[in-house]
Amino acid sequence: MSREQFDAAIGTAPASTVDVEAVLDRERRRARVRRVANPWTAVGAGVAAVAAGAAFVFAPGEPAATLVPGNPPSAPPSPDPCGLVMPQTGAPIPEKADTAANRLSGVLTAAVQQRVAAGTTLQPHAQGEYPKGTPHGPLAFFHVFSAQVRNGSTCSGGEDYFMAAATTAGPAGKGNVWAIATRLGGNATPATECTDPPEGTQGSCDRTTGPHGETVVALTFSSPGQATVNQVNVVKPDGTGVIVEAENIASSAKQPLPPDMPSPPLSLAQLTEVALDPGLTLYP
Repeated sequence: MSREQFDAAIGTAPASTVDVEAVLDRERRRARVRRVANPWTAVGAGVAAVAAGAAFVFAPGEPAATLVPGNPPSAPPSPDPCGLVMPQTGAPIPEKADTAANRLSGVLTAAVQQRVAAGTTLQPHAQGEYPKGTPHGPLAFFHVFSAQVRNGSTCSGGEDYFMAAATTAGPAGKGNVWAIATRLGGNATPATECTDPPEGTQGSCDRTTGPHGETVVALTFSSPGQATVNQVNVVKPDGTGVIVEAENIASSAKQPLPPDMPSPPLSLAQLTEVALDPGLTLYP
């Protein structure tokens, strides 16, 4: 049977009601945040997003998502797939999102600039773009938000956090710094415990308590010949979660590329100081 005969037999296919590009962009971001928020389990693991009966599998360690044919699940895992998404438990923030983003940007920028090596400049980062096509300046926080949407047996969206990123350029080379500020709960909440590093990486993790009762989880890991990640997770008593990360590569450590500088632009001790800054809170 020819394609024309087949089309004539089944009729014209209905137009898709799913914005596939929007789904891909959102799931790339969710995969990135999953790796930032929980690198021990996310490193080396692909992230699958299913929409409208098509499986989009995001292969690990690649600069962009790769579409791999997949089969839809034979049965929904839950009567309500959105019920499986971790809900945020923190109280609503008292400020408008734009006001909070501007305030947090000033605090983060000052804290980072005080600690990077002399002569280091901050430049825009490729991941500091949200929504798609809207770039933000170096370490300028933006509010990532998407409502939960049920698509048959799947659920998408459910993001609600502030994020900032910058490329660092200094005498030793280029790196990057990322930060997330969020209410507790949800897919961007900080880690509160250390676990074993993933296979194929070397790393260490230390859990301590901050000066005001904060839970601090500081970790570092790398793969041979690739970039090093320094990351600090802080849960503050007021309900704010903060994640700050530094990598010794200009783009992203999830790409299997050699580093661009000997070590990340900020040490674990420096990142801890940044994350514990009283100004990095959603409840001023």
